[in-house]
Amino acid sequence: MAEEDLRRDHPAPGVLRLTLDRPHAHNAMPIALQRALDAALSGAAQDDSVRVVVLAGAGERAFCAGYDLKELEAMPPEAAQASMTEREDMLWRYLTYPKPTVAAVDGIAYGAGTMYAACSDLRVGGPATTMAVSAARYGGANLTWLLDTLIGASHARDLLLTARAVPGAEAYRIGLLNRYEPDVSQTALQVAKDIAAQPPEGIQQIKQLLLEGPGRNLRARYEHENSAVRSTLRQQPIAEMFSTFFASRPTAGEV
Repeated sequence: MAEEDLRRDHPAPGVLRLTLDRPHAHNAMPIALQRALDAALSGAAQDDSVRVVVLAGAGERAFCAGYDLKELEAMPPEAAQASMTEREDMLWRYLTYPKPTVAAVDGIAYGAGTMYAACSDLRVGGPATTMAVSAARYGGANLTWLLDTLIGASHARDLLLTARAVPGAEAYRIGLLNRYEPDVSQTALQVAKDIAAQPPEGIQQIKQLLLEGPGRNLRARYEHENSAVRSTLRQQPIAEMFSTFFASRPTAGEV
């Protein structure tokens, strides 16, 4: 059943789209679906033909309404606790995934839906988008470790302490969304295509450097980048590195 709830397609060269396909439940995520997503991502990490992953939700109403609360309610306490520990590990693997990820946040994103969106490298939303970190309503806490780096401490406190739903336009204004367009799916795909068009080694290096940056001083981050670039590019001839530029440069006599 979980495999049927996760739809895979390749809408453009280098782009894998993974769609949570439970529109009847606002794409709420039972643990079996999250495991299927985790497995699909693991497989794609080893597939050189995949350069970017787009995460989407089926239907027109929701990206993901969070974890499946009906499933959690039916679990014995020990099983529920074990499942949450497993979910934490899977979310961390998504955050630190080696390839770029783009969340197409079309419709509502609550709880785990916002968590997965926030852990994506880029987030695209539109007029139908509504996002909320709802843990405070249940006596919990989510994204205290990440949200302030995305939207700043003041906005993070607002969203986390009130657990209020934020419409797409406001989410874009405060930086929770990177792009805000009427056609979320097509915009997310275009963003993914733009990323897929870049040399994959450099893109993955950029992501790793950004993930490893917080906590280091500025000079350490500078040196870390220089070391990474030397390691990544040292065997590439200049003509190959800048082939796109040289190909588009006018030849002698051209205006």
